[in-house]
Amino acid sequence: MDSPCCSTVEFSRAIACVDVLYDLSFLLMDLLHRGLAGLASVVFNRYADREAEVEGVAALPLFQSIHAGIRAHVTAAASESQSDEARKREMAEEAGSYLTLARKLLDPVPPRLLAVGGRSGSGKSTLAAALAPGIGAPPGARLLRSDVLRKRLMGVAPESRLPVEAYAPDVSARVYRLLADEASRLLKVGTTVILDAVFDRPQDRQWVAALAKTAGVPFTGLWLDAPAEFLESRLRARMHDASDATVEVLRKQLARNPGPIEWHRLDARGDPAAIARTAAQISGTSLPVDASMPKQPS
Repeated sequence: MDSPCCSTVEFSRAIACVDVLYDLSFLLMDLLHRGLAGLASVVFNRYADREAEVEGVAALPLFQSIHAGIRAHVTAAASESQSDEARKREMAEEAGSYLTLARKLLDPVPPRLLAVGGRSGSGKSTLAAALAPGIGAPPGARLLRSDVLRKRLMGVAPESRLPVEAYAPDVSARVYRLLADEASRLLKVGTTVILDAVFDRPQDRQWVAALAKTAGVPFTGLWLDAPAEFLESRLRARMHDASDATVEVLRKQLARNPGPIEWHRLDARGDPAAIARTAAQISGTSLPVDASMPKQPS
């Protein structure tokens, strides 16, 4: 028979139900502890995309620190019962590493705003995903991608295909308004943001810079350049991506005059890792040493 205490826990929603973001933060902390910052960034941003998480993101460093502190305590206590001295030392060292991480996660990190622009197929999402883990408070920057936000507006999963009507000018205007609104709210709670969109209209680049100024945060704009034939080949090879951009969409972009582009311009034809290193130097960020970081769509 279950004890009264167990029954109380099982049937009390106040005790049994845990905040999902708090639960997720354990996985994020564990990935960081194992040197998998890239994967932590992917998991964090995927969850935040699907749940439209904004204000709660500010609590993630604290949540992760709590989990790391608990692991430090549990591991240290368990090490005391070990009869094998080598294993005891190993567990004590692991407990120390958890405690170090718990402290580091509480270090204040001022928010920043980055924007990655360029025509479809230029590698914006690959670059933004590479930069996200190394900037802002762990697990890194909140990556806001216009293609993903458009799918959310339409009520479908990121990889679902949308009809042409979903790319009408009025819908695109709504997407950019949502992009600006979420970025503003995240910056207000101290979260670093990376915006990933075409940004081929001067007014769109202007509002991004104005957003950073209003929030009082540093801003870096990155623009990826590439010739039409290179971009077309990228789009033809693309699969399982949130972007629905086709060669026809690209040609419409190429026909538009983007006006003077004052952002840092990068050649999109280079090696993605080299482009990421250059962008990191420009923006003053670091790249995680994470061999398990999956390749992101372009």
